[in-house]
Amino acid sequence: MSELSRLKMRCRRGMKELDVVFQHYLETYYPSASPEDIQHLDELLDMQDPLLFGMVLGLDPVPNAYASLIEQLRKAHD
Repeated sequence: MSELSRLKMRCRRGMKELDVVFQHYLETYYPSASPEDIQHLDELLDMQDPLLFGMVLGLDPVPNAYASLIEQLRKAHD
């Protein structure tokens, strides 16, 4: 299984809204993502949906390590 296929499977969440955001991120930003960005994406995908959703919407604080990735997810959502 390719890295992209593995991430696509992990990006399928319990919330449709997050599915859309992550799918758009993979289409838009994944091709140029650094290994560090991919590692951070993997770490984010280990988090619970309500926390992820809150960070993407700006309702919950975003750890500095994930700030640029969350910003890209927000742009993917627009």
